[in-house]
This record gives sequence, C-alpha cells and structure tokens, in this order.
Amino acid sequence: MEENKEKPSYRRNRTETTQRILKALEEVLTEYGIGGVGINRVADRAGVSKVLVYRYFGGIEGLLARYIETAGFFPPDTEAKVEPMRPTTGQEKAWVCSRQVALMYRQLRMSAPGQELIRATLLGDEPLAAVSSRTQDELLTKMVEQLPFERRIDLQAISAVVLGGMSYLLLLSRNQRSMLGIDPGTEQGWARIEEALKTIYNGVYRVPVSRKQSQSIFIDS
Repeated sequence: MEENKEKPSYRRNRTETTQRILKALEEVLTEYGIGGVGINRVADRAGVSKVLVYRYFGGIEGLLARYIETAGFFPPDTEAKVEPMRPTTGQEKAWVCSRQVALMYRQLRMSAPGQELIRATLLGDEPLAAVSSRTQDELLTKMVEQLPFERRIDLQAISAVVLGGMSYLLLLSRNQRSMLGIDPGTEQGWARIEEALKTIYNGVYRVPVSRKQSQSIFIDS
C-alpha cells in the first residue's frame, strides 16, 4: 500500500524534473546556439546530474529531439484540426494549407530557439544539427501528410519548396536582411509573405480568387 501512495508523487516529480531539463535546454539553446548545447551545461542549468539526463532522455541527442517534438513549433495535431473542418472545395483546402504554414512560421518568428533550430537545419555543421534536421523533417513530413491533398497534386514536393523558402526568409528576418526589397523582419514585410502563401496554395488548388477575396478567407488567430 505504501508503494502505491508514492507512485503519484514519483510521477509528478519526474514530470517536473523533465520539464526543468527541457527548459534548461531551451535557455542554453537561446544563449549559446546549438553549438553550445552540451549535456554538462544543460544539467548544470537544470540543477540535476547528467546521469539523470541520460536516464530520462538517453543523452543530449534524445533531449534535443524531445524538445523539438514538444516545443510546439511544428504542430503534431494537424489532422485533429483539419478533420472536423472536412475541407472539400479547393478554396477550403488552400485556406487550410496556407493557414497552417503561416501559423507555424509566426510561432518560429517569435522564438529565438525556434529560429536557431531552423538555422542549424539549413546551415549548421555542428554535431547536433543533424539531429535537429532529422527531427524537424519527421515532424514536417507528418504535418504535410495530414494536410488535405488531391492525387493530381504532389503536395510533398510543393510543400518542400514552400517550407524551404519560408525557412530561408525566416533566417533573413533574423539577420535583418531583405529579399527583393521585402524586409521579412517587419510586420509589413511578413504580411506580404503570408499573402503570397495564400496565392501559392490557391494556385495549387486552382482557386480563382481576387486579392480581396483571398484576404477575406484567411482568418488570423
């Protein structure tokens, strides 16, 4: 009986410690970049032993993968959001795709560690960059597979082009650089990029809408 009474407390303590370690990783990632992430530094920041990090995550690679999976940058529940809507028309499908991508990159724009993960994936040669790239690719592949699609459309290839372009623009924003006269670091510049997203997916689903109509079907949240 005594053992059963202790189990909820043990689970609670493990959950709290896990969250503290993940938070410590986020702080280290923000402060030092992915090249500065190490198990000793994260353990010290979290106030735990590195043995505990190994026990909970299997090592620094597992910890980083778990952070990417749970940080909320790359939505794991796209299907849960899309299914109740049951988009059937091209216009509805275009709206779902453009909205999901836009919301994801809005979150990344507001997060220093999120931007660092994108940088590491595109440009990094640090040891953990490969873990970052692989984990992000798995999550993005799952997200795209859950988006509404038609057999005539290679949505994976189209999304690879779109997401690659959005990631590049995000890095330009981080470095305060422009592309074709558009500054993605400003709200006005990023609004133009989101408008272009709608245009692209409307074209993919062959939705003949005007600019005014396009604005009306895209709901900010």
